[in-house]
Amino acid sequence: MLVITEKLITLKNAWMASHITDAEFPTPLSEKGLNLYQLSQTELTAHVVDTPVTSSDPSLSFYPVDCHPLTIRYSLVRASQWQNDDEKEAIVEYLTQIMFEPDAEATLYVGLFKGKPAACGMIFNHSEEGEHHCLVSDIYALPLPNQDQLMEEIENYLVHTAQQTSQSVTLQK
Repeated sequence: MLVITEKLITLKNAWMASHITDAEFPTPLSEKGLNLYQLSQTELTAHVVDTPVTSSDPSLSFYPVDCHPLTIRYSLVRASQWQNDDEKEAIVEYLTQIMFEPDAEATLYVGLFKGKPAACGMIFNHSEEGEHHCLVSDIYALPLPNQDQLMEEIENYLVHTAQQTSQSVTLQK
């Protein structure tokens, strides 16, 4: 399972980078954001989720990112992980470059708390040799008093969602 976990992470990181590396004229700020994002990925660990996860009555409403306004909301929540304003700006510039194709392996999600974006995450899907595998990653919530609860809620929702269609689910955080 270690091999598939490493492959999922590599594929997800390549997909995330492609929005800048494949762009004809990426902005210097988006390139800086990509570098910051990639650096943050080196600090993460991953493990296979062996037990079924149920999504209890969450305080969040979950939405797959399928349009640019939701991409912006995802980007603003995700960028709040960085403390430095210049770094936040670079991350937002980078993440708002994400383009979605109907057959993309990744789906980003935004969790709204009381109608406002408060949490985010991603499910990266990959099929190989007739088996479907998912990587749940990029989970973050705004630094609110209930931040840990919001992160747990979106993590549980994404893992539960991934478990509905996948033979294996890996959680990266």
